[in-house]
Amino acid sequence: MIISLKTTLRKIFPPGLRLWVKKTKRHCKQLILRTPYQSIEDIEQILRQLGIHQGDRLIVASSYGNLKADYAPIDLVRLLQRMVGEQGIIMMPYYPPMNSTEWAQKGLVFDMNATKSGMGVLTNVFAKMPGVLMSKHPTKAICVWGNGAEEIVKDHEKSTTPFYWDSPYGKILRLGCKSLGLGLKNIPIFHTFEDVLSQSPDAYYQKEKYQLHLIDKQGVDDVVETYVHDPAIIDRCKPAGDYVRDLKCKSYKRIDVGSAFVYIIDNTDLFDRCKVEFAHGNSRLGS
Repeated sequence: MIISLKTTLRKIFPPGLRLWVKKTKRHCKQLILRTPYQSIEDIEQILRQLGIHQGDRLIVASSYGNLKADYAPIDLVRLLQRMVGEQGIIMMPYYPPMNSTEWAQKGLVFDMNATKSGMGVLTNVFAKMPGVLMSKHPTKAICVWGNGAEEIVKDHEKSTTPFYWDSPYGKILRLGCKSLGLGLKNIPIFHTFEDVLSQSPDAYYQKEKYQLHLIDKQGVDDVVETYVHDPAIIDRCKPAGDYVRDLKCKSYKRIDVGSAFVYIIDNTDLFDRCKVEFAHGNSRLGS
């Protein structure tokens, strides 16, 4: 088995050093490729080519640095808001600045007002914007803006797993939504497919739940009991972004941008395809 660079770095280096390696790698790639800077008009044109329109519900994963943008992160967020409109939804993951196993094992406290997201600058900017709500969860919080945001974030701390049907991811999947990747291949909702299609919802998690402290938006200290992904299982999995790309779903579209790419996929289309693939033993873990 070939161990990925990401897995090796996580085992050897602390989060801060891993982030420095990631940024250095990106900078070197951009210098070698001499990729041009992208204007806000450029990215708008690309997003329209991908088919984003009024009323869309988007789960956005992002790496702003990979876009090589000459616009500010807030400009991109506002563009997305204009494109989906008030009847649409924008949802972004807001996870702590290290993987959930490290966070849980260290017993760190997730402060909904102060803890910085490890999911990129776009998420940190988005979380502070008017009308954006955050779910109450110590390792897999999400931020949501738009029509029905309050119901989506509600009771995340009580969900069966962080990604199950009763989580924000499960709720928005039932409504119909799309995954949008800006500068990276990550697709957070894929964990929902694994949780709801496995024989047991906790198949990809450590067997014992963690009791983790969280400070909510009102400054109240609370304890949330939650499952945390088992790194021994996740490290054996094919990266979700690669798995999804190789499925070649009809709704999957991808356009090169900066030193990476932007992709979109309809999550209902992907979920239906995963039902078939998983039933035949074709999961990220293989047959």
